[in-house]
Amino acid sequence: MSLEINQLVYFMSYGDAISNSAIHMKKLLNSKGIKSEIYAQLSHPHLEGQVRSLNEIPLGEPVIYHMGIGCDLAQFLTQFTNKRMLLYHNVTPSHFFAGYDPLAERLCALGRQDLQYLRPYIDIAFADSEYNRQELIQYGYNRTAVTPIIMNFEEYDHPPNADMLNHLVQTKRDKDLLFVGRVVPNKKQQDIIRVFYYYKNYFAVDARLYLVGLGDPAYLRETKQLVSSLNLTDVYITGHLQFDQLLAHYRNADLFISMSEHEGFGVPLLEAMHFQLPIIAYDAAAIGETVGNGGVLVQHKEYLSIASIVHQLLGDEVMKQSRIDQQKIQLNHYSSQNTERIFWDHIRTEFSI
Repeated sequence: MSLEINQLVYFMSYGDAISNSAIHMKKLLNSKGIKSEIYAQLSHPHLEGQVRSLNEIPLGEPVIYHMGIGCDLAQFLTQFTNKRMLLYHNVTPSHFFAGYDPLAERLCALGRQDLQYLRPYIDIAFADSEYNRQELIQYGYNRTAVTPIIMNFEEYDHPPNADMLNHLVQTKRDKDLLFVGRVVPNKKQQDIIRVFYYYKNYFAVDARLYLVGLGDPAYLRETKQLVSSLNLTDVYITGHLQFDQLLAHYRNADLFISMSEHEGFGVPLLEAMHFQLPIIAYDAAAIGETVGNGGVLVQHKEYLSIASIVHQLLGDEVMKQSRIDQQKIQLNHYSSQNTERIFWDHIRTEFSI
């Protein structure tokens, strides 16, 4: 009898890291002769044909549950009668959303409860970073393993949006700083703005800052108020961009900066490395693990000091090239060839293939 391993996802979005990884995993399993489908409670219309309805999933086949937030799927998973596997992408601690987004706060708290609830039902718990694996151990999971997110870096070599890239280049007067990620409290875009305030006023008066990503309404409003209160110009909060527009920003940027205080993995950090951008990041959660020696990790949020490091890194070609050379090591580890091999080795071991 042929092997079947399905995937269970709460929300299959268009272009996000978890959804893309699930699609890559499905393709890999299919290429190995294993039947595999993705079943989701919710899915983006653009993914029609790639995702199946939850009520179609066979409960008697092995399943991988992608966990990133609290939802009904934790209890649903206990109905499966074959091997139950967890792939933990991390659940953002709920306290980050207090005072901003009550629903997100509640769902993240529920996610932590789900993680505890599922422990006796899970045969093996995968995590996409060592940081996440350590959290699984803290929650009492005995059988754990790391299998990083599978990324197809060839997609980032597609042509960027020509109009946007031309506009960015033609209007550029000095260095452009970039961060990519949802405008939400744990990403700490406001701390990036505070760093940029000092960088622009002390080192590069014509610099620009681009913050790319959808925003939580309350945090976004507060972030825009901060920009106004600092009398800052040249801070652009773009909202959601199409993929080719995102590529234009990566190609135009001079440096990627992250002050995020919680990342279970940090896909944009690897995207920035692919474009050979120097990186400065606050060393929190899985960020140091993902960046490795490919960027400058700061331990304290001293905004003027960080702005000085930005200036130094962008002005020192030897220092910048040294970091970019180190990025190649990280990119090799997270290459699709290597991450697919890691995932497949775990599957082979788990199913004695």
